[in-house]
Amino acid sequence: MAGPFDVVVIGGGPGGYVAALRAAQLGASTAIVEKDRMGGTCLVRGCIPTKALLQSTEVYSLAKAGEAFGLVTGNVGFDWPTAQKRKTQVVDQLVKGVEGLLKAGGVTSFSGAARLAGKGQVAIDGQTINAKDIVIATGSAISRIPLKGAELTIDSDRILELKEVPARLAVIGGGVVGMEFAAMFAALGTRVTVLEMLPQVLPMVDADLVTAYAKHLTGLGGVIQTNAKVTEVVKAKGGLQVQFSAGGEGGAVDADQVLLAVGRSPYTEGLGAEEAGVKLERGRVVVDPHLRTTADHVWAIGDVIGGIMLAHVASYEGVCAVENIAGHADRVPDYHAAPNCIYTDPEIAHVGLGEKEAKDKGLEVRVGRFPFAASGRALTLGQSEGFVKVIADAGSGQLLGAHIIGPRATDLIGEATLAIQNGLTLEQLDLTIHAHPTLPESLMEAALAAQGRAIHVANRKISTPHPAPLAPTSPHSGEVKMAPTFPQSGHPRSNNPVVAAVDVSPKTLALSRDNTDLLLRLHREMQLIRRFEERAQEQYTKAKIGGYCHLNIGEEATVVGGITALKPNDYIFTSYREHGHAIARGVDPKAVMAELFGKETGTSHGRGGSMHMFDANLRFMGGYGIVGGHLPLASGAGWAVRYRKAKDVVFCMFGDGATNIGAFHESLNFSKVFKLPVVWFCINNRYAMGTPVEAASAVPDIYKKACAYDMESIQVDGMNLLEVMLRTSEIVEKTRADSEPRFIEALCYRFRGHSVVDPDKYRSAEEKEKWRKADPIVAFEHELEKAGLADEEHFKNVRVEVDNEVQEIIKFADESPDPKTDDLYRYVYAGEWEDRPELKAGPE
Repeated sequence: MAGPFDVVVIGGGPGGYVAALRAAQLGASTAIVEKDRMGGTCLVRGCIPTKALLQSTEVYSLAKAGEAFGLVTGNVGFDWPTAQKRKTQVVDQLVKGVEGLLKAGGVTSFSGAARLAGKGQVAIDGQTINAKDIVIATGSAISRIPLKGAELTIDSDRILELKEVPARLAVIGGGVVGMEFAAMFAALGTRVTVLEMLPQVLPMVDADLVTAYAKHLTGLGGVIQTNAKVTEVVKAKGGLQVQFSAGGEGGAVDADQVLLAVGRSPYTEGLGAEEAGVKLERGRVVVDPHLRTTADHVWAIGDVIGGIMLAHVASYEGVCAVENIAGHADRVPDYHAAPNCIYTDPEIAHVGLGEKEAKDKGLEVRVGRFPFAASGRALTLGQSEGFVKVIADAGSGQLLGAHIIGPRATDLIGEATLAIQNGLTLEQLDLTIHAHPTLPESLMEAALAAQGRAIHVANRKISTPHPAPLAPTSPHSGEVKMAPTFPQSGHPRSNNPVVAAVDVSPKTLALSRDNTDLLLRLHREMQLIRRFEERAQEQYTKAKIGGYCHLNIGEEATVVGGITALKPNDYIFTSYREHGHAIARGVDPKAVMAELFGKETGTSHGRGGSMHMFDANLRFMGGYGIVGGHLPLASGAGWAVRYRKAKDVVFCMFGDGATNIGAFHESLNFSKVFKLPVVWFCINNRYAMGTPVEAASAVPDIYKKACAYDMESIQVDGMNLLEVMLRTSEIVEKTRADSEPRFIEALCYRFRGHSVVDPDKYRSAEEKEKWRKADPIVAFEHELEKAGLADEEHFKNVRVEVDNEVQEIIKFADESPDPKTDDLYRYVYAGEWEDRPELKAGPE
């Protein structure tokens, strides 16, 4: 008996070997079992060999067109045996590569057919190995159908071993496998006929792309017969004949070879799954959202669980499963941005929603297209057939789907996948500088086309939702009244003197259904701040925002947790990185964005800009541009509260850099000497501009500095929303009770540079990636999901809602009036404007 191992993976395909390597990286003793060659179907009989042969046919097609490029080639021929030899060499090299990776990674490999032999045991041809956890990654097998004469056909394995190119090929099944082989042999001069029983070949592909490809295949002499039900394959004179019916009429296709390509099915033969307590459903292994099977410590990934049966999805699931096993993460696979690639000629690739699919869901969409015929790079390649098509939400502009047919479509889909996975918009795509001349420019142009702004193709007239009308202006004062914002929760965002107080306690913050409403509102608030800041950065690049601009991205848990712990009557003084602080306090985000735009409807009527948000009604006493300059002001406010014998608390927020200046020490000392109700809240994001805290402060644990003033001080995890909120509330309420100042250091990390113009080269990519994995919003989502309070569909809807809200916020700011030059002195002096005619007259 071998082992024991922490993890045993059954199946050495793309899901299995990736899972094994990741498990080993996480420190698990790992074994992998494969009954065939390492790499599985994809590497040995699927993805790789077919793509090697398709590349040979592509080179052949290019060579035939070589005369137009200046090549003198004569009669170009194609040698099938040589192409087969190259295919085998590619496969052999990659198989050896996988074997080498497993060996180098410390993974023990076993050869043979594996069977689940009991709890924690795997039998391999008479040998048994023990494992704490088992991952089933047995993949899929070629599907069979009850067809008369099926024994006369060949499948996707046997067609790879043909000794010669057939003159006639009939393909039963117009899915991905069938269409790739149809493309391959049509390029070699084979007369190809595709028989598909559905109304469209490639039914999962946007109809516009299928139409374009069908036209190309027809141009090569191919035939596509849809709505065709194959009844029998028979021997005929000189070969074979496929008989079918379509539209009530019979038909027949003569062929030298008949490829039966009707899909693949999960493979569990000989696994002993059900005997081991692993539930099967229509042949597939049943798993929960975390990829656990119904048997303890048995997991499953890839084709064997059904779902999206693609190699790269299996690899992704493999990583998710072993990270869940290791307790390294709580991973629930997210498939909404799983790309699909089809290696026809021209190539086809798509990700996200199709146009019809989006409309069927009731979504209003924008559609943008850009033909490769208008691409300089495509023309230089001599491959200008096809186009890029993007689908986006009509309101927010968020990219919902991308569909490409044309040169290197399978490579181009990567950018669109990244965009959809991260909820990016058309505007964010077109704001990204694309190198010229390149094929990826076509995706940018399609995004521009969807907005009616394409540069290198004529624009179609598009309709977009009308912006919400601005509130009417007062004919007497000339002031613009801001319409209140109503978040999706249905509760108006406060523009009133009272901010809704939250009862903060371990009970009210427990991850239970009783607290669902509050917890989901907190999550949404963090998402709103994140998206607001991301869009603010975009607007800065468009010169809509001037001056300095400092973002809260990455600090959302610290901001929301700290401010939500306060009462409505508490005062807030903060620094220049305060957009999110204002929003968390209840300041209308429209007014915040308008202030960034320098508009009259802004919080400071456009006079302050990014660093000077203010709302006296909410006791949000402003952001301040001078590092630490507001700390003495907070002390003064504390003195006023103490003088009035009120039960208010002054909450002063500042960065780690401010703790190295004299005003910091003077303010803490003053507050302690006179027992002022001030809570000093240090947001330690690890860097003072570009200087790490360790290089700038003799005491890198900032909270210890408060000990010099005999002040209670604590350090909290600023990436943990609930910890920040609970601990802050405890400190604030103590200060409210005894009027003693206290100190909180919240450890967090900003994901962007010091300001939007900071190139951020002083932090390594590894450091930033480490902190990205601790994203406070993602971490909170995992907690909510684990507690059963929300799921990925809810989070996706929130992202869409928030994006729509921020779009409206930007429209409001953009369409708001600029301050009047006649009002230059307004809001500068104390007293009512109407009572100061000498100021209204302006300078002489």
